[in-house]
Amino acid sequence: MACNRMMLCAVVVVALLLSLSTDGVCAVKPGFQARITQHALDYANQKAVASLAADVRKAKIPNQSGGQDHMSYSLTNIQITDFIPPSSSIKLVPNVGLSWSASNAGISMKSNWHVSYRKGWFHISTSGSVDASVTGVSFSLTIALDTDSTGRFSVKAGSCRCSIGSVHVRIHGDLSFLLNLFRGEVEKRVRALLPGKICDAASTQINTNAEKELKKIKVLSHLLNHQFTLDYRLVASPSFQPAYMETFHKGEITWATDPQPPPFPPAPLPPSPFSKNMLYLWVGEYVPQSFLYAAQKHGFLRYNMTTRDLLPEDRAFLNTTCTDAVLTCVGLLFPPVAEKYPGLTITLHMNSTTVPQVNMSPDVLQAQMEGDIALYVNTPVGPSPYLLTMGVKALFNMTAKVNDQLIRGNITGYSFKAKVVDSIVGPVKSKVVEIMVRFAMRTFIIPKINEQGMHGYPLPITDSVKFQNTQLQIQQNALMIGTDLLYNFHL
Repeated sequence: MACNRMMLCAVVVVALLLSLSTDGVCAVKPGFQARITQHALDYANQKAVASLAADVRKAKIPNQSGGQDHMSYSLTNIQITDFIPPSSSIKLVPNVGLSWSASNAGISMKSNWHVSYRKGWFHISTSGSVDASVTGVSFSLTIALDTDSTGRFSVKAGSCRCSIGSVHVRIHGDLSFLLNLFRGEVEKRVRALLPGKICDAASTQINTNAEKELKKIKVLSHLLNHQFTLDYRLVASPSFQPAYMETFHKGEITWATDPQPPPFPPAPLPPSPFSKNMLYLWVGEYVPQSFLYAAQKHGFLRYNMTTRDLLPEDRAFLNTTCTDAVLTCVGLLFPPVAEKYPGLTITLHMNSTTVPQVNMSPDVLQAQMEGDIALYVNTPVGPSPYLLTMGVKALFNMTAKVNDQLIRGNITGYSFKAKVVDSIVGPVKSKVVEIMVRFAMRTFIIPKINEQGMHGYPLPITDSVKFQNTQLQIQQNALMIGTDLLYNFHL
């Protein structure tokens, strides 16, 4: 019970963290990768031992019975009175997986006993109490982590070895010759039974309970009102190095009802020697780029902006007739529109014409977008009259940060080039085009992008895991997150 609980704590801690690579071991390039270092495993070991100390004292041990020759005995109401935590560690085994080892654990317990001795007509029966202590309990177990057919982690216990240093039994009662026979039988029984029970229980907890915990990790998540699917399924088996282990994930966003991958592969993720923090995550350029491809393909980057999309103080700008309180409106910028359509409002039909491009390079995070903005008049009846179309090429500078285990983004600046590509209202000055585009950027486009950016991009972390001492770096083709961890698992 003690050893299997320790194993379960450690394995589930590590396994859940994995739900977060070296290109040489990965046949399919990942869009997302994670690195769990020895520091994380050391921390997992500390938490596991602390959990073990609390839980082993509450362990329920079934009654025991047995006998030999002319003697039979029973142990009832067995209680653990003390537990000495072991020296333990979780280590990485290159090209194999994990190794969990513990040594010098100690357990003290007490129980009621009853012994019967019968030889021919001679029969004797007595009872009392017994104190027992087991010291020098040690074990080692290998753990294999792999991927199953659904792209999730699978975990399997490997070989296990367990040994016991000494068993000391102190029996309180009469009839010393009988108790000495009883003592030897109990000590022998413990030595024969305990190692196998420890390894069997540990293997069961790993192969059954830990595997069940792994199934709780979301490898597929829905985004933006279930219109998109974020895919964190594994594309290769984990890699185990001397100082860390790495996992390789698809890191792809597709249209939920048409989950086709984009026609381009992930760019190579940057190599890195980092192992100081507990956890490192690389969010590849491929993740947002796959989203933008799906968004462009399925018309998600189109929107008709009306006065209802604006703050009250900005709505009058789309009027065809300016009031005394409004210095500038569409009617002033386009006099033919004011003359032909007085007292109405304008709708801006905004459309991305090519797949936007994301650029991640050292300390640079940018997005390039190209599209058009067409102006239509809102009339009470009939179709909306078309006015003109402006072509726009924009460059957005952005920042990213990690907060509440989410990546959040924000536009810090932008520039654009715009021109009229079609007009039925006559020539339009470049200054007027600039005013129109800047208005759309300031009042709608940038606020909407920032709103989505502040909602955050989910990382494959469970609610039990919290980040601390977190840093984010913009590297070539990826955002790298380095962080330490706090976690609280309820097993």
